[in-house]
Amino acid sequence: EPEEQNYSKEIEEKSYNDIINNSVSNEIKNEVNENIISNENQNKKNNNENKQNSTSNDKNEVQQSSTKYPTGKTKYYIKVNYGENAVTIYKKDENGYYSIPVKAMVCSCGTATPKSGVYKTSKGYEWGTLEGGTFGRYSTRIIGGILFHSVPYTSESEDSLEYWEYDKLGTTASLGCVRLSVADTKWIFDNCEVGTQVEFYTSSDPGPLGKPTAQKISDNVECRNWDPTDTSSNSPWNK
Repeated sequence: EPEEQNYSKEIEEKSYNDIINNSVSNEIKNEVNENIISNENQNKKNNNENKQNSTSNDKNEVQQSSTKYPTGKTKYYIKVNYGENAVTIYKKDENGYYSIPVKAMVCSCGTATPKSGVYKTSKGYEWGTLEGGTFGRYSTRIIGGILFHSVPYTSESEDSLEYWEYDKLGTTASLGCVRLSVADTKWIFDNCEVGTQVEFYTSSDPGPLGKPTAQKISDNVECRNWDPTDTSSNSPWNK
């Protein structure tokens, strides 16, 4: 009888231990499952937040890229880098921003050239009167006495170019106007309507299209009284 009691007691203890072990095992499993579910939910939440942040960043990038460039009603926008004596012409992209550079020009600015600001062109003159009794071809007024125009001529004649001044293109040489070759100032005269915006700034970077070089002409005695970019059939450069 004592053996049977001991045997019965062992069975009861074993059953009790099994129940405890199963209970503990189930609690651990439930805790593990809860942790897995919690982690999955947190991952989903993090993924959603990342998507929202990515979308927000994309919107900000679009907004920044669009507001980086100016807008306007005219076909072109002109930027004058007075520090580098370079001009860049921009046209509109598909969203209406002047973000596409189309033409670069070498120029000569001066001490009275605006150092900042955006202005709108007004009148144009095939021959404009300049300081010192000289004349500028294909002149376009920017503001006040500041114009785009050719290198000065001593008279209203195509063969009276101040060739020594032409050799200064690309350096600071004017009183304040923006000097250009005949071909470049005529391009502005012909293509940039009244009201075209002109921005003045300075940077060590001449512009996205770089800075063209101008031909030196003083040593060419036969041709130097003519602008070498002049397409006139009378020009000795075109013979």
